Amino acid sequence: MERYKFDITKQALTISASFDEAMNDPTSEEYQLVRQFKHDFPRLTIVRKTHKTPTRYHNSDGSITTHNKHNGLTYERMERFILALSPKDDTDYLEAFYTVRKMAEAMCASPYAVVSEWFMKQFPMYRTNPLFYIDHQPDIIDFSAVLEKAKKTSIVEAESVEEPAEAV
Repeated sequence: MERYKFDITKQALTISASFDEAMNDPTSEEYQLVRQFKHDFPRLTIVRKTHKTPTRYHNSDGSITTHNKHNGLTYERMERFILALSPKDDTDYLEAFYTVRKMAEAMCASPYAVVSEWFMKQFPMYRTNPLFYIDHQPDIIDFSAVLEKAKKTSIVEAESVEEPAEAV
């Protein structure tokens, strides 16, 4: 792994996180190197490298994909998909969606996570083959398990937050 990279035309020194940490010690080689660069190039800019975007995502269901499965999945897109899927007289999916959303907003700190998890469980082929649902109408799944999981998670998070000390 490269610890640093110097671009002479831009007068920019790109450093890694480990180089940045080592550079703070005046006795280190990294410190001496940066000092010499700054002496030789007074207009030197130091750029810290950030992490690289992952090329594979590990989803909570154990699957590995090349993209975040919730990327771009908004309430509006979920609703439009359900409306396109449901016949005009059948609103069961839409009613379930609104129920999950309403309950999640009332019970959870992060309602979007609960609603999107329910949506992805209800329509697992939404990302890979959304046309599958034109001919197949899956049964509405029970969303209580998703809500219970979210409640347990929020309870654990609430317990892990320390209460502030009382003023004396």
